[in-house]
Amino acid sequence: MSSPSLHKAFFYKWIPFILPIIFFLVAIWARQMHGPYWLNTNLDPTYGYLLSSLNILNNISPTHIDHPGTTVQFLGALIFRFMHLGSQVEEIIENVLRDPEYYLRVVNSVIILIHALLILMIGLFARSIFKNSITPTILQLSPFFSHLIIRHGSHFKPEALLITASLLTILLTLYVLKSGKVSKNSNKIIFCYGAIGSFGVATKVTFLPLLVLPIFLFTRKIDFFFYGLVIFLSFLFFTMPIFDVYDRFFEYMKILFWGSDYYGSGFKTVINLSTYSGNIYELLSRPMLIIPITLSLFTLYKFNFLFSTLKRNLSSQNKDIYLRVLKGVVLGQLLSILLIAKHPSSLYLIPVLMLSSIVIVINFQLWFQFGDNFLRERIIKTTVGLICFGIMLQVASIYQNVRDYYSYHQETTKISESEFNQCARIYFPWASSQSFALYWGNNLAGQTFNKELKEIIPKNDFWFSVHEVRKDEVRDFLLRLAKPGLRNMGGPIDDMSILKSYPCLYFRGTDKRQFYKFLPQLLVDKNMNSTCSRLQEHILTDLKTCKE
Repeated sequence: MSSPSLHKAFFYKWIPFILPIIFFLVAIWARQMHGPYWLNTNLDPTYGYLLSSLNILNNISPTHIDHPGTTVQFLGALIFRFMHLGSQVEEIIENVLRDPEYYLRVVNSVIILIHALLILMIGLFARSIFKNSITPTILQLSPFFSHLIIRHGSHFKPEALLITASLLTILLTLYVLKSGKVSKNSNKIIFCYGAIGSFGVATKVTFLPLLVLPIFLFTRKIDFFFYGLVIFLSFLFFTMPIFDVYDRFFEYMKILFWGSDYYGSGFKTVINLSTYSGNIYELLSRPMLIIPITLSLFTLYKFNFLFSTLKRNLSSQNKDIYLRVLKGVVLGQLLSILLIAKHPSSLYLIPVLMLSSIVIVINFQLWFQFGDNFLRERIIKTTVGLICFGIMLQVASIYQNVRDYYSYHQETTKISESEFNQCARIYFPWASSQSFALYWGNNLAGQTFNKELKEIIPKNDFWFSVHEVRKDEVRDFLLRLAKPGLRNMGGPIDDMSILKSYPCLYFRGTDKRQFYKFLPQLLVDKNMNSTCSRLQEHILTDLKTCKE
């Protein structure tokens, strides 16, 4: 065997193992560079999910049900229980609250490991189906399609498990694309799509439009009924911990639906027509969306006209399955964009971006098997070239994004909290402080752990609440803060008592507009300076003047 053939065989054999290892290492590296979870750029909603997991462990219904995110909370509780088999719940809670960063890293490491294993399974399965290296590589690269995936996958939040749901969807879709599997296992396939889809929706409702993915595979009316039933029952299963607060969850969903702005605010017109089309354009203009979707629309149009020609190259059943899956994925992506454009945020696109890998693969397989040898050679060269170009772009994007966060992390932590141990340290949203992160997480968790945190958080650490709460608010964690003011784990604190008890003051946070709107009276006569402020964070103190 020639040397090039040996290299080709080696690449074919080991490429499915290489990318999962790279993903694992990159994800761990990115997490380290992003800094501790208590940084203001990291703490929300990570600490909320951490303490909500402790609620589930303690058989208390979560109060943080915005997403609803129940799967994330349950996973945390499960991991904490396995880490302390035989221990009392109170002991586990004490351990987690005393060293939250360690437990967050453990949970995230488990999630990253699960993702790496799923990427490996996708690569091996795709290779066994398509007998080439290009298709598995495209699918395994899906977590690298955006720096957003690496960024948010290194946290303990819904986006991390949306990556899980996306990888499971890709794996199941590969099974569907395997010749002859749909007709023989239609009920199993419907059940799996319904279960994975419900897992995604229970993690974050923005996954909802992707439930349409398998509908073009259904050939009987009973299939639609069965799929709907599986979705309904699976959703109930995945959200069991929030049964007691279903009314609040659905009330909040109703507010989100009618509100034309973020978090249900704005006019009650569902969407803001003046910005909606622009939002769609901005979301759809991403290369990893617009190119695969446009190519797919062309493919669906063209291949439906060339059925007789295709029949000589592909089995009719195989070609039909490919096109049905392609229709479903593209429809799901387009519906997702329409939903996300209501309240646009790039992180909502994570599952949509990852599923572009399936879209690219189906287009590649259809055109490759349809064409003659000349066209096949051109397709291979073009695809390999685009993969290499895309990898270079994404490596640069991921690296730059991680470096930016690292620079922010380094700059933010230059001011040591220990310098102000003698002061009353008063944090307002969003302060880079573990005390504030625990304050905020505990509030999201229903203030369940006031007693424990009162013994853990330093006595000179306080929280200045600056949230304004609208009249139709239903979320408990904001209703508890309806009145701005100073608090500790025991409740509201009188401003003057702090002034009398401490020789200096130290304020830290990012929400300057709200902070100055509700400026504490004790600041009026104090000689405060902001020379210690770092980048996004506003720091006021009367203890010292920081050097530039």
